[in-house]
Parts: sequence; C-alpha cells; structure tokens
Amino acid sequence: MKLTDIFQILLSNCKLQQPQGRDIYRFRGNEENFIKNGETLLEERISLFDGKTNSIRCFSVDDLNSMNVNIYYISASINNKSCRGVWNGKSVLVKIYCIDFHYNNEVTLACACREIAVAIQMGTHRNAHRLLGYCLHTNHPVLVYEWEEKGNLMDRITNYKKGKSNETLEWKDRLRIAWEIAHAVAYLHTAFRRPIIHRGLIPGNVYLDQDNSARLSDFGLSISIPEGKKHVDDMVIGVSNYFIAPEYLRSGRVTKSLDVFAFDGILLFLLTGCSHRSYIQRSRFDLVEWVSECREVKCLDDVVDPTINKNGPVADEHFDRQLKALVELALSCLANDQESRPTMVDVATQLKNIITPSSSF
Repeated sequence: MKLTDIFQILLSNCKLQQPQGRDIYRFRGNEENFIKNGETLLEERISLFDGKTNSIRCFSVDDLNSMNVNIYYISASINNKSCRGVWNGKSVLVKIYCIDFHYNNEVTLACACREIAVAIQMGTHRNAHRLLGYCLHTNHPVLVYEWEEKGNLMDRITNYKKGKSNETLEWKDRLRIAWEIAHAVAYLHTAFRRPIIHRGLIPGNVYLDQDNSARLSDFGLSISIPEGKKHVDDMVIGVSNYFIAPEYLRSGRVTKSLDVFAFDGILLFLLTGCSHRSYIQRSRFDLVEWVSECREVKCLDDVVDPTINKNGPVADEHFDRQLKALVELALSCLANDQESRPTMVDVATQLKNIITPSSSF
C-alpha cells in the first residue's frame, strides 16, 4: 500500500471533508464528540496534574474551518499529522489526530488529550512549543500550535545537507539548542507534583523559531510517575531505530533516565548531523560506535557535522574543549546501567557549563 493511500484512510477516519478548494480541510463535529473527548481530557488532567490546568482557548469547528488548513502535511507521525493554517492573520500549526493501524481508538484519543494536558502546563516554559488552543467537537481533538518559522530540528539540518536550505546551524547554535531542550525536559521531570516523562525525544519533535531557539513539542506519549515511586510500568512505545533505553525495551519500565537515554540521540544528531537511523542504513558502524572509536583514537573532529565548518568554529583549544566535553556527556547518557546515567538536571547543568565561556544565558 502506498503512503498516499494510507493517509487517505487516515483522513476518512478523521471524518474530514474537502470543500470546493481541494487543498483545504473541511472539519465537522458534534456535541457527542465534545462530551467524549472532554471526559478523556479531564481524566488526563486528573491523572497528570490533579485536575489543575492553565487557561487556554477552546476553538469551535467554525474556527477550524476559518483557518483554511492545508491538506498537505508539514510532518506526520503514526497517529497524527501536522498541517499549516492561518488564524488572525498569522500562520499556525494544526495537529490532527487520526485512527491508525497501530493504536486503537481509545489509545489515540488518550494520546491527543494527554498532549493537550501537558502542553497547556508547559506553556509557561520558554522552550516548549506553545499551544494556542484545541477543539473537542471533532472525532479526535484538534490542536492548534504557534507556527515556528524554522520548522523542526530534523528537517532544519537534513534540508541543508540535501541542498534544500541555504542556512546551516552553527556550532554555538547547536550547543544552545541542546541546552534549551535539556532544560525543557528537566522542567518536565521536576516542576510538577508527579514527574512527567516525555518518551518521544527525537529531532523531529523539536521546533525552531525565527531565532533558532528550541521549542520542545509532541507530548502525546508522555506518562507520569506516581508519587513516591521511581518508575511506572507501561507498554513499550516509541520511535523505532532511535535511542530507546534497553531496560525499557526489556521490561516496559519507565523512569526519568528513559528520557536521558533518548536525549542522547538529539545530542549526537546536533553533533554529527546524522540520525541513528540514517547512519546505520549506510554504514557498517553504529553511530555510537563510530563516535566512541573516534574518541579513543583522538580524532573527534571527524565526527563534527562538516556543514558547520564552512562558517563555523575554528579548531582552537576552546572548541576542542567544548567538543570533548560534549562527547563525554553524550556517551554518559548511554550508560547501560541506568543508575550511571546523569539526570536531565545534570545534563542541562553540564551543557550550560560547556557553553558559558562563549555565551551567556
């Protein structure tokens, strides 16, 4: 089955119709959906935040239709896709959850409502993708986010490497982005009564604004750890071929260190310009093995994304110090023993210490 055929099925499951303009969605909904979705959202708010929530806008179906949401997706995941719309004269990112072939209807609905609940509470953090509002009248909730001009981190780097963009990310920007993401994840782990584990830390779930500041997004797979506990057991979910902690794969046990292990995939992507997935497809070496080997033979310059060398750092003592410290931090996040990994607070602190001599925050 072709990818286009799959999305046609997803669209029909979302109960979306196209108006006269063939490239624009036509949303529809009813009160029954509103009650069903509202009950699930309330359950998620109680489970995660004891029912507490910040205020946010509830969009109507008419509001969604006035956004002229383009059917061509900006990005897509297993059970959702993100498209571009316009609200009050500004571009917005509209996220549409749909029934898929991996998750049943109840799981998909729970993911959508969990994302709403977490995104609302994360709205006060400057490095979280800002949710403008949501609609509960559609079959599954539709989320409306701020539009981030530079797209997601994965596309931002790979598009330049493919010649689709004329602007690369410099070394100092990559270090700052790493710190911003770590800071946002550390906030998830520590700012609430129950720690929230993201469970979806990949470059595609980080957006960049016009100043290349990071915005952590996609909280649909998030899960909370009960008070007084260090872990929670759940089914194994995540993005295949990315960094998933071995203890989670073995037992389904979710801890804070799960995000630490996954965050390393973002660190290595910022450092090398290679995703774990793309690297193993074209090389006999694992990405981590390659970086580890270069550290052992003291040729760390080889792992640095060559696209940043055109206008990037010179190979001086200061750069060498930052590079060595970043590689050591990245490899420590991948320790097989989860107790040996740093916490996300430690990771954010170490990244800031790496950056401080050249930048201030």
